[in-house]
Amino acid sequence: MVKKIWKYLQVTLLTILLSISSLSVLPVAALDEVKDDTDLSKLELYQFTLTQENMEIVSQSASVVKDIVDPNGSWKQATVFSLKVDKNNTAETFNEPLKLKFSNAGTLYGKNVDVFVTVNKVNTTLLARNSEYNDPNKTVLPFLTVDENWGTKSIQIMDYIYPTHPNITHNLEGAYAFDADVTTEFKYQDGTPCDIKMVMLPSDIDVVKGSRKETFSIYDMNNSVDKIVMNNANYLTRTTNGDKTTWEPSDGRGTSGDAEYNASGFAVRSTDNKMHFEYTTTAICGGLFGFFAEAKAPEPTKQVDKAEVPAKIGEELTYTTEYTIPTPGKNVIGSLSKMSMTDEFDERLDFQSATVKLAGQTLTENDDYTVEKNGQKVTVHIDKKHLGKANSGKKFEIVFKVKTNEKIVDNGTVIKNKVTQTVDNVITPSNEVETKVLYNKTHEFISGTPGKELPTEVKVLLPDDVHNIPNGTTVTPDTPKGNVTKVSVPEGNWVFRGYDKQQEVINNKDAHFIGVWVIEPYETPVKDVAFAADPTTSIDNKPVKPGDELEYSIKFKNTTTSQRDVTMTDIIPENTTYVEGSASPTGTYDAVTRTLTLEKTGLAADAEVVFRFKVKVNEDANSVVIENTATVKSGDNTFTTNTTKNPTPTPPLKDVHEEGKLDTSINNRPVSAGQILTYTISYRNTTGEKRTVIVSDTIPAHTQYIDGTANEAGVYNPTTKTLQWQKVDLEAGDVVTFQFNVKVDADVDGEVIENHADVDDGINRYVTNTTKNPTPKKVTPKTSDTMNVWLYACVLLSTLVVGMIVLQKRFLMHFNSDKK
Repeated sequence: MVKKIWKYLQVTLLTILLSISSLSVLPVAALDEVKDDTDLSKLELYQFTLTQENMEIVSQSASVVKDIVDPNGSWKQATVFSLKVDKNNTAETFNEPLKLKFSNAGTLYGKNVDVFVTVNKVNTTLLARNSEYNDPNKTVLPFLTVDENWGTKSIQIMDYIYPTHPNITHNLEGAYAFDADVTTEFKYQDGTPCDIKMVMLPSDIDVVKGSRKETFSIYDMNNSVDKIVMNNANYLTRTTNGDKTTWEPSDGRGTSGDAEYNASGFAVRSTDNKMHFEYTTTAICGGLFGFFAEAKAPEPTKQVDKAEVPAKIGEELTYTTEYTIPTPGKNVIGSLSKMSMTDEFDERLDFQSATVKLAGQTLTENDDYTVEKNGQKVTVHIDKKHLGKANSGKKFEIVFKVKTNEKIVDNGTVIKNKVTQTVDNVITPSNEVETKVLYNKTHEFISGTPGKELPTEVKVLLPDDVHNIPNGTTVTPDTPKGNVTKVSVPEGNWVFRGYDKQQEVINNKDAHFIGVWVIEPYETPVKDVAFAADPTTSIDNKPVKPGDELEYSIKFKNTTTSQRDVTMTDIIPENTTYVEGSASPTGTYDAVTRTLTLEKTGLAADAEVVFRFKVKVNEDANSVVIENTATVKSGDNTFTTNTTKNPTPTPPLKDVHEEGKLDTSINNRPVSAGQILTYTISYRNTTGEKRTVIVSDTIPAHTQYIDGTANEAGVYNPTTKTLQWQKVDLEAGDVVTFQFNVKVDADVDGEVIENHADVDDGINRYVTNTTKNPTPKKVTPKTSDTMNVWLYACVLLSTLVVGMIVLQKRFLMHFNSDKK
């Protein structure tokens, strides 16, 4: 049982290990290797420029020496980098000796490209202790040269100095060979990821010196290389050691001319923008290395049918792309295996259809091409049958139709588009086209008066929308149509108060302005009253007195937006009499109804009219308030004015009372001799303002003033028998009562006691009413009257009897007192 379990575990473990092993050798991308009759010497690729002028040393180790070869004869200047070798060692390793940057080496897809050359490692090998080796002045081994003596725009990795160099004498030749591990890389200057596929043309790999061969190697070829193209004449042999694949000559036959590319060379394209390779020399050997891209084959061109599109859903755009089929062995390094055109549309666009033509002939979907849609990315894959050499140089045309979607409403940035042509794995973008998104300027009117809706007369003034405004534009609102900012309706005037903002920048959306209207009631007519003698000074709410002539005015302003006929109607107030002929403008007066009607025709908008007329206060107008209100009709509107009020004076009241009985008047009642009377003068301030009141009262005949009985600090003048009061600052509407006492004379005999007072409030002078109190008349008997004689006799006798009784009582009281 244990053996079976162990055997099962062994099988399982082996299976897992084999699976891991198989996974580890799977390439990330399929490597395309082509060997055909392609003449690699005829390639017309885009070469990046590597010269001394655009070279910059990024890093240089202490073991590296830089020399400049001076121009001499036909030789041009050269820059040579050499290693300081230790002659005591047969082999040395120099790590990271040099890194170079070649700025502005080229421009692709509208972007500047820099090329970086990094020498990761150089392993040197001593091959011969020759005279150079033995010369103590020869101490450095050249390994990289930048010049244009051998080729152009290239670098040379070689173990000697190619041009004659009389000014440089410390270099070694023929003694050492080396292996140079190098990485080259394209970078966009703007920092964006570089999508250029690097192409190299290693050539003239043909030197054999003893057991040492010139070689070219690529690291991790299955993952780092996309395509290798060789001519059928190629005789190089390939070996793989770990992650390094090496090409070397099978013999030392040597090559020249086209054979350097076709027999002892090949073309290789990387999967990305880098190449990691190794070059081996043989002592007196070197290679010329340039760096290329296939992307300069005719670039695809892009057009759009509209330079501007409104920010509305469903707007159609048409994109047209033209691109040329590259020529193998010229624009690209080998025959075409696949080709596609990819367009990634803006998120605001929805793909509708694609039409493909080749050399003017419309192709059939799913036969000549297929359309792959992945989100916003649409790719047209051309069938391989159209990629042969026979179609080289012919033009494809693809027409994409798209429509704007709901996202266009909220995003007004420019719609940009370009298409990308992919030949094998080489990506070439087209030019970029732009479509500006256009927006609208819109308006809205709202009511600024709560509970009130805008009438149609206002709504029709809303400005029209303005279309096709580019994003980023500053716009201002339009005034209401016709510049009308006030609209008259029966309720009043709708007045335009303005917009919620003065301007707005179109920022990915329409500019929307909200205008506010409020309703303002019409100005009501104003009624006023003045004395006719001074018509400019208002006396509204001020007292008037009988006989005063008053002038009434009614001011009306036509605050509508049109001419109006105006009629004023006024009922003449009670307690007054209309003054004939005093009205203006002219009108009619109906004496029966006491109604005055005045008219003003054709009163212009914002114009004023003042209606006037006069009245006279009736003589009996006391203690009344004269009130007046007018009615004004303007068009369909009727207004009631304010009411003016003018109180007429309330005369002071004089009254007389029994002493201590102020609540009962005895005016016009008889009084007797010696009776004490209380007089009162009551005054109410009806002037409408604070006043000082002076009251004078002459003590009536047949009476005597009782000192100290006058209230309110009244002062008595015995000479004139006059009382006087002064009440200071009596408030409007307040009442004050002055009082004093008198005693009726003993000798009154039928006289009538009369009294009045004089009151002065600074505006009005009053003489109060007069109180009257009759006194009884004395009776005198006649001597011829017998009855009267007997009457008086009886009275006298009764008096004597009473007197005697009183005297008797007093005598008895005195006697009894003495006796005790």
